[in-house]
Amino acid sequence: MNLVMSFVDHNSATIEHRERFSCTKEELTRFYTLMKEQSQVKGCVVISTCNRTEIYMSLTEGAKDRPSEIFCGFKGIDYQENKEYWTTLRGTSVVKHLCLLASGTQSQLWGDAQIISQVRDAITQARRAKAVDSIVNVLFRTGVSAGKRVKTLVDFKLNDDSTATRAVEVIEKEDEVKKVLVIGNGMIGRLVASYLVRKGLDVVMTLRQYKSGAISIPDGVSTVEYSRRYEILPDCDAVVSATLSPHFTLEREKLTGSGPQIYIDLAVPRDIDPSFQKIDGVKYYNIDTLSKDIRDTSIYEHMEDIEMIIHDYEADFYRWYAFRKALEKQGEGNKFSLR
Repeated sequence: MNLVMSFVDHNSATIEHRERFSCTKEELTRFYTLMKEQSQVKGCVVISTCNRTEIYMSLTEGAKDRPSEIFCGFKGIDYQENKEYWTTLRGTSVVKHLCLLASGTQSQLWGDAQIISQVRDAITQARRAKAVDSIVNVLFRTGVSAGKRVKTLVDFKLNDDSTATRAVEVIEKEDEVKKVLVIGNGMIGRLVASYLVRKGLDVVMTLRQYKSGAISIPDGVSTVEYSRRYEILPDCDAVVSATLSPHFTLEREKLTGSGPQIYIDLAVPRDIDPSFQKIDGVKYYNIDTLSKDIRDTSIYEHMEDIEMIIHDYEADFYRWYAFRKALEKQGEGNKFSLR
């Protein structure tokens, strides 16, 4: 087993640096296609969220590739100028890291409720791209199972367990906020919108005209064509943007007249032009400032329990791998084809 992974996260890099390494679904599809052409790469999964970019690889025996260097090459980024932001783990450290990650212990928001879904979505996309082997597949199944078990057994004692709820809390503290524009109707955007409606606020969500198929809009939320977002800004007291767009959804130079006094950007790369924060009276939040000071010393009281839980899942993974190797030695390795 030759497992290796590289990651950059909120601990090692600011949002300005992390957004260089973020990936759209289209980019990931191209990356997986490229990885399938590499003889030394047997399986690959990328986790790309607001807080982190992580590249997991199962390599042929003896291969010493560094996923961060491969990924930077794909993105057209100079690895030597950016290697300080990356950490690379190998072997057993990879298994433990993924289990801890899925448990919510590595997120800016301690006990982050969204991370299990993000880990599950990452392996799902890699499977669809036919970029996984049995080792990576079982590794991620183990990580997700460990994360679920931790969530069941450990009381994180937090109400603000996602960026969506943190954004809503910020808005709630502002008495003058009555109407909010939510840009983006993905999972986070829908969560924010539904939470705000429950708080009794007037919520408008953007929709793109070219979107096809059924689109889920939370009850009580009105909609506006994305292209008209600047038109309704003067009527809004706050705006929350959470899209996967590689470009700004709001640019300061395109704002004419007055606008909201609160801007909350939940995206990486960033959705909202950071220069908005230079406007007098404006309160501007991004994924880093929103999560600042959430973690506290009480988390360490939980870590021993969490590590004991995931230890069992790590052991399960190693038992599976030992069994797999034993069968291969008996001439049944064709049942575990990695391609």
